[in-house]
Amino acid sequence: MDEMVYSGLGLLTDIKDTDRYVMSQILCEAADRMHICRIYPGMRANHLSALIDKGVLYFFLELYEKGTGNMKEGPYSLKPLLIQGHKRNCRFFCTSQQEAVVDFSGYSTSRRMWREGAVPMGSLTTESAVALYFAASLVCDSLEELDEILENAGQR
Repeated sequence: MDEMVYSGLGLLTDIKDTDRYVMSQILCEAADRMHICRIYPGMRANHLSALIDKGVLYFFLELYEKGTGNMKEGPYSLKPLLIQGHKRNCRFFCTSQQEAVVDFSGYSTSRRMWREGAVPMGSLTTESAVALYFAASLVCDSLEELDEILENAGQR
């Protein structure tokens, strides 16, 4: 469905705006724009690149420890995915598989991911980051505002 369901000053400005159908449509559109992926050795990043062509804009990547991923040249590198995604206005929010605080300052590969636009989500688990994404999708007036809320949450 390519039609915009709601436009106006804000999504929840009136009790009528909490219509079940409207909120359902907004959440379905948000789900269509996102993907959650656990990053592991041997995973080919081109599988994720295909999702960009399908309209996925938000990627939640579960990385190792404090946020490390393969940025070397080769078929298992995340670098081409991040570059392609950045060109298509995709966002990459990074959490930890071990539920550690994701901090991109500790590893050189993490700093390279950050340079290519990946956003560390700090102490948020993948589930918390995705829940925040869906909640923000309901109340934000634009994708830019949604991006700002997610990026700010990762800095806390």
